[in-house]
Amino acid sequence: MRVAFHTLGCKVNHYETEAIKEAFVSRGAEIVSEEDFADVYIINTCTVTNIADRKSRQFIRRVKKVNPDALVAVTGCYAQVASDEVADMPEVDLVIGNGRKPEICGLVMQKLSDAAEAGAAGSKTDILVSPRPDLTYYEDMGKVTSAGEGMIRAYLKIQDGCDRFCSYCLIPYARGPVRSRPKAEIIEELGGMLDNGFREIVLTGINTALYGTEDGAECSLSELLTAIDEMPCPEDGDFRIRLSSLEPTVVDKDNVEEIIRHRRLCHHLHLSVQSGSSSVLKAMNRHYDREDYLEIVNAIREYDPLFGLTTDIIVGFPGETEEDFGDSMDMVRLARFGKTHVFRYSPRRGTAGAAMKDAVPESVKKERGSALERVGEETAQDFIRANGGVTHTVLIEEFAEGYATGYTGNYIKVYIRLCDACGLDAWVRPGCFVQAKIVEPFRDGALAELAQVNNE
Repeated sequence: MRVAFHTLGCKVNHYETEAIKEAFVSRGAEIVSEEDFADVYIINTCTVTNIADRKSRQFIRRVKKVNPDALVAVTGCYAQVASDEVADMPEVDLVIGNGRKPEICGLVMQKLSDAAEAGAAGSKTDILVSPRPDLTYYEDMGKVTSAGEGMIRAYLKIQDGCDRFCSYCLIPYARGPVRSRPKAEIIEELGGMLDNGFREIVLTGINTALYGTEDGAECSLSELLTAIDEMPCPEDGDFRIRLSSLEPTVVDKDNVEEIIRHRRLCHHLHLSVQSGSSSVLKAMNRHYDREDYLEIVNAIREYDPLFGLTTDIIVGFPGETEEDFGDSMDMVRLARFGKTHVFRYSPRRGTAGAAMKDAVPESVKKERGSALERVGEETAQDFIRANGGVTHTVLIEEFAEGYATGYTGNYIKVYIRLCDACGLDAWVRPGCFVQAKIVEPFRDGALAELAQVNNE
């Protein structure tokens, strides 16, 4: 049986896809490319924006054209919140909610068996979606031992669910209440990833900062990082940890100061601000204001002036004025973000924002988005220049066009020119740590000079 996967959206979805793949492999399935002819297609969807929904539908239709007889199973957040809409598509055979992802392999096998016994593929689409109130425990998907062909870093899911209910966001409805994964399971899976050669592990969750905040939780995020700090080094060198997005709706200055001091944690956080305007943040139901956010930024930069910060900003939220937008532009400059991800507001049916008045015209959203992207690019260049002459630890990921490329701990993509004169080229390979000095902005990152190889 040939099985293909297509994943949209966040790091959690990508982690879960890898777990589902491993379940199929354990049952003897062959994993093929999403572009190949397959017997089964698994589409792991996202529903953050209307565009994500549309991309999911487009891919569902595309795979059925590749193999009209294939079984198509749709899972993920779009399947969870709009199961009837997905089931109405004639190409879909199974709609499986987020809470039942660990069962996908078995459910697909059963569907194929039923169709074989009936002599033909069944016409009925099965909907297997647990409602939000039933998502009360962390769903164990097993241990992920790989992360996709050619991958150097791996994602490790530690948390699921969100209870913040920002007025623009459907994800709390799609993912359910907050659930944290037991510390022992995380440490065990992390150990397996290190044994398989991964040297950067990204701890991820639907709202990672909420790890350990629910009643009866075993430990906090900071305590988990302490346990990881205490793990022994692999035989061929050390490893590092990166955190996926943290929410200022959860963490404050004191929380962040406690988190960033862990020795294996990369000096980079993705800290989603969403708007630089306090009035817009209030309308978004974000539980902080402009000053609160800048206080967190200042605490981080006092600890390390070159600490990398990246962010998300939404433009065109209902009621956003030119003054509000100016505050967002100013926030990007003040925080000196290394990367700013700009999104035009997309109303989502079922959220508080969808019912708000004073909608911003699409033409204005587009204009503001372009202006903010330009400022974001300028600050990214400024951040790289601030790192000029500084030597960083870089995890090499690949070779391309005469360069070794990888990321610094503070999340600058570097290009190291490979040349016989440097004398260290033979030791540089994907998966190794090197010391490299930042020279200047280059392409989508920085040009750097190789100084030393850490794990020869």
